[in-house]
Amino acid sequence: MKNNKISINIAYFFLIIMAFSLTSCADELAELNENPNAIEDLPYGMQLTRNQLHLPGGQYEVRRAAVGWGMAAVQQLADVSIATSILPGDKYIDFIDYSFALYDDYFTQEAKDIIDFVIRTGEDPEAVNYNAIGRIMKAISFHKVTDMYGDIPYSEAGLGYISNTWFPVYDRQEAIYADMLSELEVAAGQLSASAESPGDQDIIYGGDITKWRKLAYSMMLRLGLRLSKVDPAASQSWVQKAIAGGVMTSLDDVAKIEHSLDTRINPVSEAFRLDTFIRLSDTFVSWMQDNSDPRLDVLSWVESGAPHQGLPNGLDPTTLITDGPAGGDLSDYSQINQILVDREKPSMLITYAEVELMLAEAAARGWYNGDAEAHYNNGVRAAMENWSFYGVSTPSTAEVDAYLAANPYDANNALEMIGEQYWAATMLIPWESFSNWRRTGYPVLTPVNYSGNATGGTIPRRLKYPIVEFNVNAENINAAVANQGPNEYTTRVWWDAN
Repeated sequence: MKNNKISINIAYFFLIIMAFSLTSCADELAELNENPNAIEDLPYGMQLTRNQLHLPGGQYEVRRAAVGWGMAAVQQLADVSIATSILPGDKYIDFIDYSFALYDDYFTQEAKDIIDFVIRTGEDPEAVNYNAIGRIMKAISFHKVTDMYGDIPYSEAGLGYISNTWFPVYDRQEAIYADMLSELEVAAGQLSASAESPGDQDIIYGGDITKWRKLAYSMMLRLGLRLSKVDPAASQSWVQKAIAGGVMTSLDDVAKIEHSLDTRINPVSEAFRLDTFIRLSDTFVSWMQDNSDPRLDVLSWVESGAPHQGLPNGLDPTTLITDGPAGGDLSDYSQINQILVDREKPSMLITYAEVELMLAEAAARGWYNGDAEAHYNNGVRAAMENWSFYGVSTPSTAEVDAYLAANPYDANNALEMIGEQYWAATMLIPWESFSNWRRTGYPVLTPVNYSGNATGGTIPRRLKYPIVEFNVNAENINAAVANQGPNEYTTRVWWDAN
């Protein structure tokens, strides 16, 4: 019996030694898997700054989706390239990687960062203002994507590393808009002057809570008007709520991101810098010339020294020679001013000019008792003065007065006039130019019908989902297609009702 007890004790001793050894090995393995440079408690301010720098979009997605499709489709820009595929929206050519660019970049970077920020700050009762600002940024961030594609992952977007939701459902755009508008309303009410301010780490407003509240309601005004075709009653309700809450009142309220070569460059300017074949569209230039618009000299120049001449959309190197109004030499066509090619110039998220023009539209529709003509004039003036943020000489007060006198507000043609001015005011906010044109139909554009185009000679209404989604998230994307319509450029998103 004694020998058996000794054997048992020895065995028990070795089991204890092995357990300690295994625990030690596990601890060592865990340490090896730890990143010594990882930030375990990421400061809210640092994450806020990063997210704000990403709001204008990345270089890849902006160059291909916003500039390549958006600005060209609404005929602000034109080009003559085919093989280099600079502006597929110029001729409605199916360069699908340009169509996929925003989706691919957004859901792998911006979406997951903004969702993480909103969730983290929402769990901390001391981070009230950080959370409210995050919610406003979430609406700014997601609305450009749903506007370009329609139904997209929203309620489950960005949750892969948070809850292992790797195959998110595609929410209907109607539900996405309802939630974005609700989030803006909640955020506006949540902002508190007595709570901690992000201060200088907020690179948009420096922690100014009053301006953030104005931004929330200004975005509510934009999103509310987006519903005007599909749900006029809801549109009117949200527009009135936004106006009552208090929108932007001066250029000082403009929401913009300053850029630097040391941090993050202006993605639209980078596209202009790289794509040297781009010219201003003849549609855009002719509209300005017909109205003696002083902005033409602000944003454009002609390399050869010839008079301003826009490039017609839908030309290629061969037809430029035969059909180009200034011949086959691109140096005779209006280019984008060199100052706008400066990658350190600011990106605009939403401007005071847009807000005034939206107020003019609300008044013209009878949804608001403001003076439509006064708001229209304020919007045009602000759009011209907005160029001061780019370091150029803006039209003088006398020039703006003369312009408004020569192009007076006409109540009988109000929505078209407002739509055209909005088109000009959002020239460097490509997502918004493309979306507002689809909503209003203004300006009235003549589509091109280039040989081999992907739309049958009609201006695109959306971008196409990436093909890879039909392989990796087939069930959910197929449900979106079944709801929205074929994955084509001509399929309309929910708010873009026929």
